[in-house]
Amino acid sequence: MIINRTPIHVEHVKKGEYKISLKLDNWEISKLVNENALNELVDQINSATGLTRITESFECSGEDAQKIKKFWDQRSNWNLCNECQFKWKECHNCVVKSESPLERSLLLELRKQNIEMVMQRRINKDGSFYEFPKEIDFDTILTIPDFYVHSGKSKLCIYADGHTYHERTERQALRDRNIDRELQKLGFIVLRYTGQEIRKDCALVVENIKSNID
Repeated sequence: MIINRTPIHVEHVKKGEYKISLKLDNWEISKLVNENALNELVDQINSATGLTRITESFECSGEDAQKIKKFWDQRSNWNLCNECQFKWKECHNCVVKSESPLERSLLLELRKQNIEMVMQRRINKDGSFYEFPKEIDFDTILTIPDFYVHSGKSKLCIYADGHTYHERTERQALRDRNIDRELQKLGFIVLRYTGQEIRKDCALVVENIKSNID
Protein backbone atom coordinates (compact mmCIF):
# COMPACT_ATOMS: atom_id res chain seq x y z
CA MET A 1 0.00 0.00 0.00
CA ILE A 2 1.42 3.41 -1.02
CA ILE A 3 0.12 6.65 0.49
CA ASN A 4 1.65 9.88 -0.77
CA ARG A 5 4.64 7.80 -1.92
CA THR A 6 5.06 6.42 1.60
CA PRO A 7 5.08 2.60 1.80
CA ILE A 8 2.80 1.07 4.41
CA HIS A 9 3.08 -2.68 4.82
CA VAL A 10 0.38 -4.86 6.35
CA GLU A 11 1.28 -8.39 7.52
CA HIS A 12 -1.20 -10.97 8.75
CA VAL A 13 0.41 -12.24 11.96
CA LYS A 14 -2.30 -14.59 13.23
CA LYS A 15 -6.05 -14.88 13.27
CA GLY A 16 -7.54 -11.47 13.97
CA GLU A 17 -4.15 -9.75 14.37
CA TYR A 18 -2.13 -7.69 11.88
CA LYS A 19 1.20 -5.91 11.89
CA ILE A 20 1.21 -2.46 10.26
CA SER A 21 4.67 -1.12 9.37
CA LEU A 22 5.70 2.29 8.08
CA LYS A 23 9.16 2.51 6.51
CA LEU A 24 10.94 5.78 5.78
CA ASP A 25 14.61 5.93 4.77
CA ASN A 26 16.57 4.31 7.62
CA TRP A 27 13.83 3.93 10.20
CA GLU A 28 10.69 1.88 10.65
CA ILE A 29 7.75 1.97 13.00
CA SER A 30 5.28 -0.88 13.42
CA LYS A 31 2.23 -1.71 15.49
CA LEU A 32 0.07 -4.76 16.08
CA VAL A 33 -3.65 -4.13 15.59
CA ASN A 34 -6.83 -6.19 15.50
CA GLU A 35 -9.04 -6.52 12.43
CA ASN A 36 -11.43 -3.75 13.46
CA ALA A 37 -8.57 -1.27 13.90
CA LEU A 38 -7.13 -2.29 10.52
CA ASN A 39 -10.48 -1.80 8.78
CA GLU A 40 -10.85 1.60 10.44
CA LEU A 41 -7.39 2.58 9.22
CA VAL A 42 -8.22 1.44 5.68
CA ASP A 43 -11.42 3.51 5.76
CA GLN A 44 -9.48 6.56 6.93
CA ILE A 45 -6.87 6.08 4.20
CA ASN A 46 -9.50 5.63 1.49
CA SER A 47 -11.32 8.73 2.66
CA ALA A 48 -8.12 10.81 2.84
CA THR A 49 -6.93 9.74 -0.61
CA GLY A 50 -10.34 10.20 -2.26
CA LEU A 51 -10.86 6.50 -2.99
CA THR A 52 -14.08 6.39 -0.98
CA ARG A 53 -15.61 9.23 -3.00
CA ILE A 54 -14.55 7.57 -6.27
CA THR A 55 -16.04 4.23 -5.24
CA GLU A 56 -19.33 5.82 -4.19
CA SER A 57 -19.54 8.16 -7.21
CA PHE A 58 -19.12 5.41 -9.79
CA GLU A 59 -20.50 2.53 -7.70
CA CYS A 60 -17.33 0.64 -8.56
CA SER A 61 -14.96 -1.70 -6.75
CA GLY A 62 -12.00 -0.53 -4.70
CA GLU A 63 -9.70 -1.93 -7.38
CA ASP A 64 -11.40 0.18 -10.07
CA ALA A 65 -11.23 3.23 -7.80
CA GLN A 66 -7.47 2.74 -7.45
CA LYS A 67 -7.12 2.52 -11.26
CA ILE A 68 -8.99 5.78 -11.68
CA LYS A 69 -6.96 7.60 -9.04
CA LYS A 70 -3.69 6.25 -10.46
CA PHE A 71 -4.71 7.50 -13.92
CA TRP A 72 -5.52 10.94 -12.50
CA ASP A 73 -2.18 11.10 -10.70
CA GLN A 74 -0.04 10.26 -13.72
CA ARG A 75 1.68 13.42 -14.90
CA SER A 76 1.00 12.58 -18.56
CA ASN A 77 -2.76 12.66 -17.84
CA TRP A 78 -2.92 15.86 -15.80
CA ASN A 79 -4.04 18.12 -18.66
CA LEU A 80 -6.49 15.57 -20.03
CA CYS A 81 -8.17 15.00 -16.68
CA ASN A 82 -8.04 18.48 -15.18
CA GLU A 83 -9.50 20.09 -18.30
CA CYS A 84 -12.07 17.37 -18.94
CA GLN A 85 -15.67 18.54 -18.65
CA PHE A 86 -16.73 14.99 -17.81
CA LYS A 87 -14.47 14.42 -14.81
CA TRP A 88 -16.48 12.71 -12.05
CA LYS A 89 -19.02 11.74 -14.73
CA GLU A 90 -17.29 9.45 -17.22
CA CYS A 91 -14.08 8.50 -15.40
CA HIS A 92 -15.09 4.89 -14.92
CA ASN A 93 -15.85 4.51 -18.63
CA CYS A 94 -12.75 6.49 -19.60
CA VAL A 95 -10.24 4.71 -17.38
CA VAL A 96 -11.65 1.28 -16.61
CA LYS A 97 -13.77 0.37 -19.63
CA SER A 98 -11.81 2.09 -22.40
CA GLU A 99 -9.21 -0.31 -23.77
CA SER A 100 -7.26 2.21 -25.85
CA PRO A 101 -6.74 5.96 -26.37
CA LEU A 102 -8.93 5.61 -29.48
CA GLU A 103 -11.89 4.46 -27.40
CA ARG A 104 -11.20 7.23 -24.91
CA SER A 105 -11.25 9.88 -27.65
CA LEU A 106 -14.46 8.53 -29.15
CA LEU A 107 -16.11 8.28 -25.73
CA LEU A 108 -15.44 11.93 -24.90
CA GLU A 109 -16.58 13.11 -28.34
CA LEU A 110 -19.81 11.12 -28.05
CA ARG A 111 -20.50 12.70 -24.68
CA LYS A 112 -19.77 16.18 -26.05
CA GLN A 113 -22.55 15.52 -28.55
CA ASN A 114 -24.86 14.38 -25.72
CA ILE A 115 -25.03 10.83 -27.08
CA GLU A 116 -25.81 8.35 -24.32
CA MET A 117 -24.07 5.02 -24.75
CA VAL A 118 -23.06 1.86 -22.92
CA MET A 119 -19.50 0.55 -23.08
CA GLN A 120 -18.46 -3.09 -23.23
CA ARG A 121 -21.99 -4.53 -23.31
CA ARG A 122 -21.89 -8.31 -23.74
CA ILE A 123 -24.26 -9.32 -26.56
CA ASN A 124 -25.20 -12.98 -26.84
CA LYS A 125 -25.93 -14.98 -29.98
CA ASP A 126 -29.67 -14.77 -29.29
CA GLY A 127 -29.63 -10.97 -28.89
CA SER A 128 -29.82 -10.96 -25.10
CA PHE A 129 -27.13 -9.11 -23.20
CA TYR A 130 -25.48 -8.43 -19.87
CA GLU A 131 -23.17 -5.69 -18.67
CA PHE A 132 -19.53 -5.15 -17.73
CA PRO A 133 -17.91 -6.39 -15.50
CA LYS A 134 -19.90 -9.63 -15.41
CA GLU A 135 -17.71 -12.53 -16.46
CA ILE A 136 -18.00 -13.44 -20.14
CA ASP A 137 -19.81 -16.67 -21.02
CA PHE A 138 -17.84 -17.88 -24.05
CA ASP A 139 -20.51 -20.47 -24.88
CA THR A 140 -23.16 -17.83 -25.55
CA ILE A 141 -21.27 -14.61 -26.36
CA LEU A 142 -21.46 -13.16 -29.86
CA THR A 143 -19.61 -9.88 -29.48
CA ILE A 144 -18.67 -7.02 -27.17
CA PRO A 145 -18.97 -3.71 -29.04
CA ASP A 146 -16.86 -0.87 -27.73
CA PHE A 147 -19.98 1.31 -27.61
CA TYR A 148 -23.67 0.50 -27.74
CA VAL A 149 -26.25 3.20 -28.51
CA HIS A 150 -30.00 2.62 -28.33
CA SER A 151 -32.23 5.49 -29.42
CA GLY A 152 -35.76 5.03 -30.74
CA LYS A 153 -35.68 2.06 -33.09
CA SER A 154 -31.93 2.35 -33.64
CA LYS A 155 -29.65 -0.16 -31.96
CA LEU A 156 -26.03 0.65 -32.82
CA CYS A 157 -22.98 -1.52 -32.18
CA ILE A 158 -19.90 0.69 -32.60
CA TYR A 159 -16.32 -0.53 -32.86
CA ALA A 160 -13.12 1.53 -32.65
CA ASP A 161 -10.58 -0.62 -34.48
CA GLY A 162 -6.91 0.06 -33.85
CA HIS A 163 -5.92 -1.14 -37.32
CA THR A 164 -6.95 0.09 -40.76
CA TYR A 165 -9.05 -2.07 -43.01
CA HIS A 166 -6.14 -3.20 -45.18
CA GLU A 167 -4.11 -4.17 -42.09
CA ARG A 168 -6.59 -6.83 -41.01
CA THR A 169 -5.66 -10.41 -41.59
CA GLU A 170 -8.04 -12.51 -43.66
CA ARG A 171 -9.07 -14.35 -40.51
CA GLN A 172 -9.83 -11.11 -38.63
CA ALA A 173 -11.83 -9.74 -41.56
CA LEU A 174 -13.86 -12.95 -41.88
CA ARG A 175 -14.58 -13.03 -38.15
CA ASP A 176 -15.75 -9.40 -38.19
CA ARG A 177 -17.97 -9.97 -41.24
CA ASN A 178 -19.59 -12.98 -39.61
CA ILE A 179 -20.25 -11.01 -36.41
CA ASP A 180 -21.67 -8.12 -38.43
CA ARG A 181 -24.05 -10.44 -40.32
CA GLU A 182 -25.31 -12.02 -37.11
CA LEU A 183 -25.84 -8.63 -35.49
CA GLN A 184 -27.74 -7.37 -38.53
CA LYS A 185 -30.00 -10.42 -38.42
CA LEU A 186 -30.81 -9.49 -34.83
CA GLY A 187 -31.72 -5.93 -35.86
CA PHE A 188 -28.51 -4.12 -34.92
CA ILE A 189 -26.73 -1.50 -37.01
CA VAL A 190 -22.98 -2.14 -37.09
CA LEU A 191 -20.50 0.75 -37.39
CA ARG A 192 -16.75 0.16 -37.53
CA TYR A 193 -14.20 2.97 -37.57
CA THR A 194 -10.46 2.66 -38.03
CA GLY A 195 -7.91 4.28 -35.78
CA GLN A 196 -6.94 6.56 -38.65
CA GLU A 197 -10.52 7.82 -39.03
CA ILE A 198 -10.86 8.52 -35.31
CA ARG A 199 -7.48 10.23 -34.99
CA LYS A 200 -7.97 12.34 -38.12
CA ASP A 201 -11.44 13.69 -37.33
CA CYS A 202 -13.22 12.20 -34.35
CA ALA A 203 -16.01 14.80 -34.60
CA LEU A 204 -16.76 13.65 -38.15
CA VAL A 205 -16.95 10.04 -36.95
CA VAL A 206 -19.52 11.07 -34.33
CA GLU A 207 -21.52 12.96 -36.96
CA ASN A 208 -21.67 9.74 -38.95
CA ILE A 209 -22.86 7.90 -35.85
CA LYS A 210 -25.54 10.53 -35.27
CA SER A 211 -26.79 10.08 -38.83
CA ASN A 212 -27.54 6.43 -38.01
CA ILE A 213 -29.54 7.26 -34.89
CA ASP A 214 -33.31 7.26 -35.20
